[in-house]
Amino acid sequence: MKTFNLEEAAQFLKMNPEGVRRLAASKKIPAGKPGKCWCFLEEDLVNYVRSLYDDSCKVSQGVPNNRREKIWHSVNETISGGSESLTMEREYNDLLEQLTR
Repeated sequence: MKTFNLEEAAQFLKMNPEGVRRLAASKKIPAGKPGKCWCFLEEDLVNYVRSLYDDSCKVSQGVPNNRREKIWHSVNETISGGSESLTMEREYNDLLEQLTR
């Protein structure tokens, strides 16, 4: 298993070392800090690059899809408005009416 330091990982990814450091710090690229320096596994860097491929390329070239799935935050959001909002507004107005009497 081959390991890279920050500069070697940046060279492997053809990126600036500061950009790689930011990705590692934000956990977008798997990395560890066994001491004071970043340590990257070659396999993790390869998987990161593959995760950037277009899905159609992966299927046509037979590359296994073992990347991390993207999370679409908008799917998990609650729906606001509608009849429930009117009910809440009515209940709120009723409570205010009772307090002002």
